[in-house]
Amino acid sequence: MCDDHAVGTAGAAGRPGVSRRRLLSGAAALGAAAAGAAAVGGCSSASPTVRDTAVDGLSGYSMAMHVHSSFSEQSGSMDSQLYQAARNAVDVLWWTEHDSRMLGMQYCQVVNFTTLNSRPGKGELVNGTLWQWVQRTSGPLAGVSIGGLVSHPVSPNDHNRQGSLQLTAQSLSTQPASYGYYANSQPAGWNYRDNLTGQTLHVDVLLRPGWREGYLELLINSSYHEATGGRPAGVYSLSYRFVPAGVAGGRSARGNTGVVTIPVKPGGRGGWYSAALSPADDIAALWPDVDSRDFALWELTLNAVSTGEQVSGYFGYLRFDRTKTGDAFLAQQLDMAARLARKYPTVAQRQGLEVSWKLPHMSWFANSVSMPDYTGITPQAYPEFMARTVVPHIHSIGGLVSYNHPFGYSFVMKLHSKPVQDKILKHLAAAMLPAKSVPAALGADMLEVGYPNREGVDLAHHIALWDIMSRNGAFLTGLGASDDHWGQNWYGSLNNWTTSVWAKSTAVPDLLKGLAGGRAWFSSLSGYQGSMDLVADGSATMGSVSVSPARSRKLTAFATHLPPSGSLQVVQGVVDYADHANITADRKIIGHYTTADLAPGAVTQTVDTSASSFVRTQILDATGQVVAMSNPIWLLRSAPPGGIPAARGA
Repeated sequence: MCDDHAVGTAGAAGRPGVSRRRLLSGAAALGAAAAGAAAVGGCSSASPTVRDTAVDGLSGYSMAMHVHSSFSEQSGSMDSQLYQAARNAVDVLWWTEHDSRMLGMQYCQVVNFTTLNSRPGKGELVNGTLWQWVQRTSGPLAGVSIGGLVSHPVSPNDHNRQGSLQLTAQSLSTQPASYGYYANSQPAGWNYRDNLTGQTLHVDVLLRPGWREGYLELLINSSYHEATGGRPAGVYSLSYRFVPAGVAGGRSARGNTGVVTIPVKPGGRGGWYSAALSPADDIAALWPDVDSRDFALWELTLNAVSTGEQVSGYFGYLRFDRTKTGDAFLAQQLDMAARLARKYPTVAQRQGLEVSWKLPHMSWFANSVSMPDYTGITPQAYPEFMARTVVPHIHSIGGLVSYNHPFGYSFVMKLHSKPVQDKILKHLAAAMLPAKSVPAALGADMLEVGYPNREGVDLAHHIALWDIMSRNGAFLTGLGASDDHWGQNWYGSLNNWTTSVWAKSTAVPDLLKGLAGGRAWFSSLSGYQGSMDLVADGSATMGSVSVSPARSRKLTAFATHLPPSGSLQVVQGVVDYADHANITADRKIIGHYTTADLAPGAVTQTVDTSASSFVRTQILDATGQVVAMSNPIWLLRSAPPGGIPAARGA
């Protein structure tokens, strides 16, 4: 267990046996990082054999700073995310779960089966929010297979007495065939997707007579885990199978699918049977070699399944009983991380939190995190709550805040047209500039920039937003991000950016110090795996704010491991505090260097500083795509209006 509520084993010296080479010494450029073959958590790690260090002795550590697991709304697990971090030689993984999901805010408690219409804008109101029941079928179904809402029979336990879900399936052969409905809660903010620990599902079931082979099924698709115990990597599922009385019950594991067979015993009012399902307990019994706490309720489907006979029955009065929430989940995650640290020793785990009830989402990075108190906060008051309460509190305990996916959180595969992106950029930048007593970006210290496509907005517009902030003296450390919720193939993902920082170690205070000072660069996992730095006049390092009356200054740019046929560009942008009068990114390329130019390890050029500006570098691959960026140095002729942050003094 590391200090200050951080878990993991990587320390100041990085991985055991890793040698160090100077990045900033001006010596010959380092060779390409070799792919290691050490087994890490059952995978072949791509750990570099050389860790770059700066002349001041700081080491470069790569970080995945926006990662979700089984505590958020998709199928990722802590296990699968750590596997990806180890496989991609990422040194630090920050857990940034959604606070609203850990708190279960506005989450579903009761389903009365009132409407099955899956048309857009239609569906069942669950706790005042919309679900859409989506028909799902499989196998050779006969035409008699049907389903839908009925007003009779209704479970006697349901005081609303509104309806139940009737399902009928018949296979044309002995091959299983199913007819059912998936509970799509996306319109309701995925309001049943959460961690399964401490959760019980109650459901009432009524079987129609006349069949013995087949079953009614409540199917839970849970989290993705890596290969273990002779099972392949994949999503784990629990199939709760309700069968007629007299059919044997029991629990068995069939690879990654757990089967729990439940005979429906007669005797309930109207023949209804009430079942209490405890998925985490069943997972612990079925797969004892994995941590049963690392599983989510990801997808819920209700089916009738036939192997020849006509299977028919009803589901009614579904309830969710959650006994664990909030800070208890944060404590649980720390305990789970400590256990997983033994399996993934090369990855230092750090616990953050994504404060994300409404937009904007902002991540909390500190020695410790806790749940915000949303009592009395309305959606309209949320931004002010973040700026005046949450962000100041995080700063008061020595933490940092990032402004996440600024254009939105949806994954839209098709980019908006450039004019539309330009319009969105201008509107967002105007909203993020200082207003009255609210600071830029609501007081955040960092901004997620490295997104090739988020909410239909490309990397160029993410960079432009950052440059607009830099133009106005908003000293935001740029970050690369993935916001990964799946734990599969980080390298091949579209948004696969990580952040690297110059720091003494992977201890939280050291990482935060580097981030606060902007001593960081960010890059695509598949595009660039080197190190970057900047120094002005031999003293002002990357991320710093330097004030000088000099009309020209000397800038030295460092970069290792450029991609084949790649290049490094030096970008200069004006700093004129234009605010709303000119919401554009006024910058230009003032240097362009090839791999041959960087053979000595660095390039130096004179920069015109007759006007205040910022300078940063970016790396292009052979196709001309930006694959990495340094943070800027601000070269100012006079002190900025709000002063220079202590962490950024040159």
